[in-house]
Amino acid sequence: MALAAVALPLAGSATAETRLLPHYTDSFLECQTLGNQLAQKGWLTGFNCVQEGNHVIMYPW
Repeated sequence: MALAAVALPLAGSATAETRLLPHYTDSFLECQTLGNQLAQKGWLTGFNCVQEGNHVIMYPW
């Protein structure tokens, strides 16, 4: 399982802007699962999973 640094949203922020950084995963399934979990928590409004080399990167927004 890949580890990544994730910046948490600033407390008290009134904007919907995400403070999350791109997250490296090992598969599209892992990327989709991570993005869905973060969206359900309200940490992001959407994401893309993009294959780059041996990794799939989750780009949040």
